[in-house]
Amino acid sequence: MGDVGWLEDALRQCANRGCLKILLGLLNAPGIRVAQDACRPGERKLSEVKRTVHTLFGSGELLRTWYKSPEGKGRFPLDEALGLIDGHTPRLAGLICRAAARAPFGQAAQDFREYTGLDICARRFHRLALRVGTKVESFLRADQGRGKERPPRAYVLMDGTGAPLRKEELEGRRGKAPDGKAGTHEVKVAALFTQHPRPGEEPWRDLDSTTYVATDQRCGDFGGMVRSEFHRRFGNAPEVLVLGDGAEWINTIANNEFAGAVRIVDWHHAAEHVASMAELIHPRHSPPWHQQRRKWTGKLWNGNIDALARSVRRILPPGRIEQGEKALAYFLKNRKAMRYDEFRNQGYFIGSGVVEAACKTLVCQRFKASGMHWSQKGLKNLLAIRTALLSRRYEDFWTWRATSKNAA
Repeated sequence: MGDVGWLEDALRQCANRGCLKILLGLLNAPGIRVAQDACRPGERKLSEVKRTVHTLFGSGELLRTWYKSPEGKGRFPLDEALGLIDGHTPRLAGLICRAAARAPFGQAAQDFREYTGLDICARRFHRLALRVGTKVESFLRADQGRGKERPPRAYVLMDGTGAPLRKEELEGRRGKAPDGKAGTHEVKVAALFTQHPRPGEEPWRDLDSTTYVATDQRCGDFGGMVRSEFHRRFGNAPEVLVLGDGAEWINTIANNEFAGAVRIVDWHHAAEHVASMAELIHPRHSPPWHQQRRKWTGKLWNGNIDALARSVRRILPPGRIEQGEKALAYFLKNRKAMRYDEFRNQGYFIGSGVVEAACKTLVCQRFKASGMHWSQKGLKNLLAIRTALLSRRYEDFWTWRATSKNAA
């Protein structure tokens, strides 16, 4: 008989048709009661209006009661009771948006057809992601009370990356391109995780403890979002650590939202600044440059910023003094956050690789493929879905939606 794939496909189609028939029969059953199925003042009622509903088993027609207000707006109480989104059941919409957040819309539609047997066009993936992403964003920002986690250490790591917007949406924005114009739109990302330190062991991140915050909004708004996520998770954390690359906006958020936290500048960024500073003395990658970099990196590794500054000033060429002082300002400003010898002795993480990986996973993998250019709205809404997925909160969103005022 050969490959039985044809038989499996046929049985799946039969199963889908049978389940769809049962589902529609239940929802079209006479005498079924639906919340809010009554005329409101001024409304006009039409009974048994046929409307298409899209389910996990395929699409079919339901008989619904339709109410039209004096302002011309219509409502279907059955849609509200079922929590339909553009005629899609929540379960189907959830799977479509999950696929849309993980792969380009065309690829998502193709994969979805293979996995489920449902032929849904790529445009519907796009449209539903926009609709649902707005609600997911509201869920992520909703006040859900103070969390109950009480880890010995909680980390807050922050970084930023760029996402390509459509040309017309970048018009007039200043950026880092040679012509001073913006080529991308900045997305700020935070990763929060916990650690249970063990004396004498390398620091390890607690398994499945990382959640994320991501937004295209400005520093002040982002700082509040990060603090809200911290409160949502943690009832108490004896030690709070904030890691970043030393950018001014990260320092501002740390000061405003996590004033008592231990500040740590990412070791790898600091070491790269040392490498650039050594280039003021010797050509990069020359043997003297390597020797000078190792010497200064050793001082940095031991947290001896004053010794580093003295060594740099002692050998700066006269024509490079201004550049040297500007480079040293980065270390002098962040000296308290560069006590790497003390941090290692305490068993702290000194690298921000977790949030740098988050920038790639959350933003780059989905939004920066070749030829992609986004509307700011599309970026924001799909980013919310990806954040919920990677933070293991996507199913929580659908529960929240079903039990909140967002669904009847």
